[in-house]
Amino acid sequence: MKKLLLSAITSIFIIGAAQAQIGKGHKFIGGSFNFSYDEDGTSQNYNFDSGVTRYYNYKITNFNISPEFGFFINDKWAIGIQPGYSRVSGTETSNFYSATTPASNYSYTNKYHTDILGLAVNLRYYCMINEKLGFYPQMGVSTSHLANDFSNGHFAAYAGPNVVFFPSSKVGLNMGFGNISYQYNYLSHGSFLNASLNNNFNFGVNYYFGGK
Repeated sequence: MKKLLLSAITSIFIIGAAQAQIGKGHKFIGGSFNFSYDEDGTSQNYNFDSGVTRYYNYKITNFNISPEFGFFINDKWAIGIQPGYSRVSGTETSNFYSATTPASNYSYTNKYHTDILGLAVNLRYYCMINEKLGFYPQMGVSTSHLANDFSNGHFAAYAGPNVVFFPSSKVGLNMGFGNISYQYNYLSHGSFLNASLNNNFNFGVNYYFGGK
């Protein structure tokens, strides 16, 4: 029993001490997946001289999947390719109540969905503090479009810090916090710049493999 326990402890130590598999010739896969459902949704009243419209948006589903594949071009730099797909769907209802003519009251219900396709290219620079812990700034560009209207979408350029921890040599746990980003709207030709270090927290898992 003691030999078995000693063997298990030794194995854990070896796994924990194994060097993270980063560097030239290595690759990684990962990505993100998000799903949410809001049964109640939101409601809002719009008041007019002729009456009031009560608007409801409910049974809202948000779905997003963004797989990522990356490879190291040298011991520090890595490039990631990340396609993405997201869908937002729900039901909206408008009820109009006339202040003068009840016969003018009406109700309108519509089920909707919006599909978005995207592609991002990311560049990472790994700075390892030790064999298990490090950080990497990540920068990149992305484009996203409505699936049924490619002229409607956004271009974005961004950069932000990330921390990475390797519980084993092949698994990296990532945490990003804050970023600076620039967005350009293809349809309106408007742009937006944002910079923050206290929001945009995100978490991810990458699997590293390959070798020199």
